[in-house]
Amino acid sequence: MLGFFKKALESRVYGLDHALLNIQLPPATLWMNMGYWKDTEDFPEACQALLDLVLGAGLGREEIDSQSVSILDVGCGCGDQSIRIASLKRGEKSSFSAGRSFSSASASASRSGFDALDNSANAAISRRTDVARFNPPPRALVDTYVGITLQASQAEIGQRRIGLHQQQSSRTQTTATTTRDIPSESNYHIFCADAANPSTWTGDLQTSISTMIPSSSSSPSSPTTSLTANPHTTWLLALDTLYHFQPSRLPILHYANTTLHASFMAFDLLLADQSSVWQRLKLRLVCLVTGAPFANFLTCEQYVQLLVEAGYERDRVEIVDISPDVFPGITRFLQRRIREARPFGLKLGKFRGAKSVFGWWARSGIVRGVVVVARK
Repeated sequence: MLGFFKKALESRVYGLDHALLNIQLPPATLWMNMGYWKDTEDFPEACQALLDLVLGAGLGREEIDSQSVSILDVGCGCGDQSIRIASLKRGEKSSFSAGRSFSSASASASRSGFDALDNSANAAISRRTDVARFNPPPRALVDTYVGITLQASQAEIGQRRIGLHQQQSSRTQTTATTTRDIPSESNYHIFCADAANPSTWTGDLQTSISTMIPSSSSSPSSPTTSLTANPHTTWLLALDTLYHFQPSRLPILHYANTTLHASFMAFDLLLADQSSVWQRLKLRLVCLVTGAPFANFLTCEQYVQLLVEAGYERDRVEIVDISPDVFPGITRFLQRRIREARPFGLKLGKFRGAKSVFGWWARSGIVRGVVVVARK
């Protein structure tokens, strides 16, 4: 018995528990998506690259210099993508200019679509260290932003972080700039709500979103109306989140199209066009464990049909498969992080399952990671 206590005390004294005291809290970043791993092995950088990729596919093709831009960001997490969006300026739109080559496709991606996305991410990554030294132009890229997350703790942290970011940005303005340089704090908000069910939105969330709804005089009369003739453009952004929505993606997509008159940009998951009964059964088990509805895993053609049902036109839907630069990278990272944490006694059990699933997707191709854009 004495030997047991002696061993326990020695373990406490000479162990590695104190490693927890050296971890930075709060963390510098709280990103959580699958990431775009084309040119990085760093998790926060890969997560930001995926956001940049989606923004480039959507906003990178628009002539928005004189427009007011609004984004409704569903599944915004703890505010990292909110802060990234708030930091973008009109003069930096060239970071996303490669998106102009984005491939139009309703069923599969062409090589040019891959190249456009690769170039967009490369440009964004190469500019990342230059952003801090960049002299901001007179306008932010996004004028109004509303983020929604289902978790109250994430909404609280996210709103606090975006508010702090804007306060710090305001203090760094030079005397030559004006208040138009930085989005007003009242124009950037994060709320806790069910983004899958817009009919439940009330209070301050509904009030904030109402500012995005165009008046009848400013709404485009047809999808082919020139963007430069419309002083306001609205986007629904969904970064690695819609496959979780219950019961389906349709309510939020229909709301975005019919109420907000918003275009749509996302990173989402699709079911491969060809899959075996065993693969689908295995995917059902994954969905059962994770809580994601199996019905949300649509083939590419089914996904396009869903967008058409929501009111978007088929010939204005664009889809590009980026799976090779997503699933292998996140699998490698999780494997490395689990191995690195083991000597310090840090438990990452829940991420072991995720690593196995992402590795299976990378090997089998049963699930595809895609960038989707549907324009008004």
